[in-house]
Amino acid sequence: MGKKQKINPNKRPVTEADLRKAKREATSEAINYAWAIMFSVLRDKFGYGPVRLQRMWNEVNNLSESITKGYVKVKDLMQTLDQEAGIVLVDKEGNTKN
Repeated sequence: MGKKQKINPNKRPVTEADLRKAKREATSEAINYAWAIMFSVLRDKFGYGPVRLQRMWNEVNNLSESITKGYVKVKDLMQTLDQEAGIVLVDKEGNTKN
């Protein structure tokens, strides 16, 4: 019996599972970057301290839970932000809603 040759990881074909995992990791990293930016601006530019930042984080989690349960739709939140605050967010393809 011969010794089984190792496959060079750079030559191994990418699987669907590999792609899904990479997408999950990239999405998670992007979300963490966005949170870090937003919380830093609130702290540095608007004077939010630890108590207000924690209260905000709790409210973010509550709203996220409402979205998960189907009580609120993200699309509706985006529309409200646009109409009431002039904040236009982009969709997953990078297109503005306008």
